[in-house]
Amino acid sequence: MTGLISLAGNSAAPVKFSRLKYFPAHTKETAERFVSLFHRYAYIYRPFGSGAWISANEQWSLTDTEILKAIACVHPKAFIGTRSGKASKYAVLDIDAGSRYHCKEGLQKITSLLERAGISEHNLYRSSESGGWHLYIFFDAPVSSKDLHRQLYHLLKLHDFEVAKGTLEIFPHPGENSVGQGLRLPLQPGFAWLNSNSLAVCEERDELSPAEALNKFVNDMECNVNPYHQFHRLKAYVEQVASTKQVIVARAANSTRMAEIIPIRRDLPEEGSAESIKEVKSVFKKLPPGIKCDVWLRGRQYYNHGLSGPSQRADAVLSLSHYLFYGDPERMVSPLGYGYEDERKWLMEELLRAKHHGQSKDISAGHSDGLKQIERAANWVPPHRRGQEARKYEFEVPVVWVMANAKRKATARQNIQAAVADFEEMGQPFSTRDLKLKTCCSTDTLAKHADLWKHVQERLSGVCLAADPGEYNAGVQATAKQSQPAAPLDPKIMPHGRLAARRIVYELKMRDQRQEAQKHEAAVRAEKGLDQEWMDRVNALLKKDLSGGSPAQLKIQINLLARELLIAPSEEDWRWLSGHISSLKEQLLASGQSVQLVIGLMPPGGAATIRVKMGHFALEKQAKSLPRQH
Repeated sequence: MTGLISLAGNSAAPVKFSRLKYFPAHTKETAERFVSLFHRYAYIYRPFGSGAWISANEQWSLTDTEILKAIACVHPKAFIGTRSGKASKYAVLDIDAGSRYHCKEGLQKITSLLERAGISEHNLYRSSESGGWHLYIFFDAPVSSKDLHRQLYHLLKLHDFEVAKGTLEIFPHPGENSVGQGLRLPLQPGFAWLNSNSLAVCEERDELSPAEALNKFVNDMECNVNPYHQFHRLKAYVEQVASTKQVIVARAANSTRMAEIIPIRRDLPEEGSAESIKEVKSVFKKLPPGIKCDVWLRGRQYYNHGLSGPSQRADAVLSLSHYLFYGDPERMVSPLGYGYEDERKWLMEELLRAKHHGQSKDISAGHSDGLKQIERAANWVPPHRRGQEARKYEFEVPVVWVMANAKRKATARQNIQAAVADFEEMGQPFSTRDLKLKTCCSTDTLAKHADLWKHVQERLSGVCLAADPGEYNAGVQATAKQSQPAAPLDPKIMPHGRLAARRIVYELKMRDQRQEAQKHEAAVRAEKGLDQEWMDRVNALLKKDLSGGSPAQLKIQINLLARELLIAPSEEDWRWLSGHISSLKEQLLASGQSVQLVIGLMPPGGAATIRVKMGHFALEKQAKSLPRQH
């Protein structure tokens, strides 16, 4: 069934609604965009002269005609409202007349919070003759009604707004086990456009024709729309605030604090008694600007022990706000200065809830009035800072760090380029692990500079490895295309024997490739074996215990190790053996021997000279572009 049926007990014959009379043909598209906003089932209505809203049958569908009748202010029986569907392109904050948010300060607090959360576009209207406000938030794409309501609810509750019927309500409002709550349609009698700054009425609905009112509302909807990604910004902001509040709340019971430094810029008159000034100076070394020593010390007492007697709540709020603003380096309490008003408020609330010790009747009874003073204290600013925007301190990376990072990046790229050039020259396929060992770079660094080595790795690997065709061919009893000879252009006219000949050539080619790969693997294994032999010889020399040896034995040991140093297989081995030779030199010097050890040898592959001179014994050898000796 569709339409409104028996909204009131009026037995008069209904008058047929002429759509073109109120909405000319040129407004057809505008009207379609407007009516597409609303969910059609489970709507609500309020008969004229009645104060209660009634739910229609959930199976009834609200037609376009009924909606247009209502916004044209010619509906014969009732005001119309709708409930939310699964998705909605708009949200509404309903602020009733008489609510504590039904004022300029309350509205500004709500809109500034929305803008901080990423919702920069919104429109303010008067909902009806009752004087209540509807703050509309439009999106350019449908948003989940449950998710939208949940995020707006958490946003307001995290900032201590009272979300309740008659005070501040959020739509869409889908129910958990019901159809949810409905909202009055706009543009009905009593509707008006409001100036969000002065709260004055800009346009009364009664002063405009139905077509003009429709065009004006749809123009607001299209010109003040929030992109869909702004909703994701809202979700991210809510998650960030919630996690920050959890950390702040946990700090009330945590004795470990992160110390921070308060910048000291100029000397100001000291406030407080001589003893309190002395005690605060022992904590800060130098008094921070504007600190009141007596108040700060009382705040420290309340922070550690809570309320100790009646009528202390007001003083505790003032003192705790001052104490948390400056922090306590001695007890590792981080300062929560300008820009941290919410964090300071949350921490004070948790401290008083946890440590009031029954000395505050309002807090013990759970009355919200007992904590209202905290918000005023947390947001108080001195006269010279009023009107300025409070900004949190933002850390900037020092220029020296940026330069050091750039230098490390350049060095890493040079090492990667050199290693890739070596692999490419040898024609040796390499893995990420091989490149990591050769360059001494981490896996993350290699991933950041994949443009230097990835294409070379794929080219070298393609010589021995066939690419995965991405085909499942077990069901057709066929091999992949990469393992088959080239397909003939026209199999119908292929001469006899050509396919067999191609297969033979292909098999011979693959056999040659396998042999080349086996030779390469054998060469690599032989090279690794020679490296192991060198390591075994050096280890055999180092096993000798020369801690109590004579100078002659030390000289012989240095001579033998220096010979092995000339044929070190890698730079790492070269540096490692050089360290052992240097330690033997120090032993000779400690025994009073005349020792001169000059090792100008570069890592394998460069020109080098090594000269060891010990008394009458000398060894000198020149090496130019030394190859690896085995």
